[in-house]
Formats: sequence, structure tokens, C-alpha cells
Amino acid sequence: MRVTVALALSLLLRVAGVPQSPAGMFAEANRLYQNGDFSGAEILYKRLIEAHIDSGVLYYNLGNACFKQKRLGEAIYYWEKAQRKLPGDRDVQENLELAGLLVVDRIEIPSDPLPVRLIDRAAHFLTLDQESWVILTLFVCANAMLGLYLMAPGRCSWGPAGSVAAAFLLLTFCCSLGWKLYEQHGRREGIIVEQKADIRSGPGAENVTVFTVHEGIKVRIRAELAGWYQVSLPNGWTGWLERDSLRIL
Repeated sequence: MRVTVALALSLLLRVAGVPQSPAGMFAEANRLYQNGDFSGAEILYKRLIEAHIDSGVLYYNLGNACFKQKRLGEAIYYWEKAQRKLPGDRDVQENLELAGLLVVDRIEIPSDPLPVRLIDRAAHFLTLDQESWVILTLFVCANAMLGLYLMAPGRCSWGPAGSVAAAFLLLTFCCSLGWKLYEQHGRREGIIVEQKADIRSGPGAENVTVFTVHEGIKVRIRAELAGWYQVSLPNGWTGWLERDSLRIL
């Protein structure tokens, strides 16, 4: 479990517009966790989430509390949310790798080529907020160098080359940011949290079960109808699942 500095969490709470008292709630949740009261810690962590605290560290700690209570699906769900806030965090990545070994279902999917994996890793190295700041900085730099060259062409011969380089990086990061926004808003994914969930041929319990999945599996949500989600697995299998069986990322 990770315990953050109280001052840093207090600043986060002030930015979120939450009263100061949740900082003490976070510290108390950490204390309960360290003393082995994982359910008590979970309750307090969830209260912070209900107070609109959107923190990778909070999701990470909550995932740990669920894991200690042998709720693998919920632990993976919160660690996945933590990874979206802390994409380069090694602790989160190691927990997800460990959890992957404990998932019952083994879905065979072909591995992406090495260049694709490298591009995907680079695209997810920064968070949305961090990448937005990079884009703003590159935009300012590109315009500043071009402006200096236009005002003093003799003294700033490197202006066009620097401006073109900054513009190229700006375009690259804009494409990366656009892909992140698509993944966040246009590509809905979820984690199975029930120990065992039947995937049916249609949206309703009267339909035939086509296959069964277990907690911890990530699925893609294709459609929603009358309390049921149409989901697909990475191997292409598709079916309908009751809404309460998964948590949307």
C-alpha cells in the first residue's frame, strides 16, 4: 500500500473543492489498512471517491484493500483506474501483472508486433493532463520561434527549422491526445467483478448461455439495452451480460 504525504493530499482536496476533513479520512483509511482492517479502509476510500476525489493513489490503495479481501475483479478494476491516472507507475503495473496470473480465464490472442507495442507504450506514457500541457508548450514555442525569425531574420536563422521541429512534435502529440480521448470517450471498457458471469446470446435471462467468464477479465462494451451490456472479448467472442456483473472503466 502507498501512503502519500499529507500535505500533497490536502492540496488535492482543496483543488477538488472538498472540505479539509477528507485528508484525515484518507490517513485513517491508511491506518486501518495497515492494522489489517481492510473492509474499514475500503469504506473510507470509497467515501473519498464519492466526494469526487479523482486520484491514482486513492484508486491504487482501494484496489489493494479489495485484493486483501480476495475480490480480484474489483481489485483489478481499481488498479486499471489507477493506471489511467498514473500510466508510468511501476507498482500499479506490477500489481496488474500479478493479478493477471490469478485470473481464471486464459484468452489466447495474438501478440502485437514490437513496433505497435512500442508506439502504444509511448502513447500512454503521459496522462491526458500532462499531454495537454506539452501540446500547449509546443504551440507557444513553435509560434515564438517563427515570430523571432520574422522580426529578425538575420539574427535568428534557426527559427524556421526550430519552428518546423516544434510543429512536427506538436502534430505528433495532438494525434496521441486524440487517440487517448477516443479511448476514454469512444471506446467503453469494463472489468468483470462477479466471480462467475454467464454471457448470453441476447439481452435477457431467457436467452442461451454461449460462454462463461470469471472475475478480472476486461471486456469491450458494444451496446446497452434494458439492464444488459453487449460485450466482446479480445479474441472476438461476443454476447450479452447483466449490467451488475461488471464495472465500467
